[in-house]
Amino acid sequence: MSMHLVAPTKGFSLGALTSALLLLSCSTLAAELPESHFQTKPVGYGLYELAFDGENNILFAASTPSFAKGKNTGIVYRVNPATLATDANIQTQRRAFATALDEQRHLLYIGNTVDGSVTVIDTQTGKELATIQLDESVKEDQFTPTREMVLDKKNQRLYVSGTAKKGVLWVIDTANRKKIATLSNMGEYPTGIALDSERGRLYCVNGGGELITLDTASHKILKRVVVEPAKKHFFLNISLDSKTGRAFITAPDLPKVLVVDVNSGKILHQIDVINSLAVLFNPARNEIYISHREAKRISIVDSNSYQVKNSITTTALPNSLALSADGNTLFASIKQSKEEMEKKQDYLIKINLGGL
Repeated sequence: MSMHLVAPTKGFSLGALTSALLLLSCSTLAAELPESHFQTKPVGYGLYELAFDGENNILFAASTPSFAKGKNTGIVYRVNPATLATDANIQTQRRAFATALDEQRHLLYIGNTVDGSVTVIDTQTGKELATIQLDESVKEDQFTPTREMVLDKKNQRLYVSGTAKKGVLWVIDTANRKKIATLSNMGEYPTGIALDSERGRLYCVNGGGELITLDTASHKILKRVVVEPAKKHFFLNISLDSKTGRAFITAPDLPKVLVVDVNSGKILHQIDVINSLAVLFNPARNEIYISHREAKRISIVDSNSYQVKNSITTTALPNSLALSADGNTLFASIKQSKEEMEKKQDYLIKINLGGL
């Protein structure tokens, strides 16, 4: 599961949204469980997205320890999922944010958001194999950062969203490690993307509140719809239940998670939680997991009734989510606040879903 925030853009005030988040009531949530009930462990500074390797039983955690001038490198931590202990640190030449994993080919793709590129890592040796440059602008005001990535293993394609006023989707041929297409007309600030590989459909949400459907064979836009025309939303992330054709969509300004029919674009339900960041659907348990960054909690939601089953409170800010191969364990990266980020390490939490 791949989720992270990028720098605020014009018309999108993160400070204002944060203030709104803190004012919202949490009274609609289920009974709370403190993080002390679960296994946690500090890992490092600047944690972002996670990727679980079920073939080798490894949890990868991408991190950017510093944004200071001249400190442009990243670290990918190899974590033992049983103990949350770090087995090895993979140094990356560029800052590491997003993740996409090809277990069978032993390849980990790392999104270098602020460099507009993707790093390819051999998961067996920890070596960088390539850096694929996506944005080639030399002008700062025209630069497009990368954000989310989704891997089509069957067709060896990696899709990467480019978040700008005139947003794009980049397509990488992973067999040849080359950018083969830049898909324009993706609206304002395309963010989250999700893949239905069986049906050959790619779904993208953006800062204009749109859900865009693309054909993965032709890369043509098949449909685009403003999900809730009466309201303006800046969509962040999307997770897909391909079996039922439902998309779960978060927006930082919205104290709900939208359940949308991908065929019609109509809202099927609005999950009553609080303002959300990451969202992850688990077909093995028919559950939805949602991180509420500023509210310091993680929700576990029944995907049939849309009721919150459990709410886990954290001492810091939950960010990205990942599932074990069997779908019975949830991992989350927990980030420190701006005031604490240079004093305390970010940490991981491991949630045994069968024990709840």
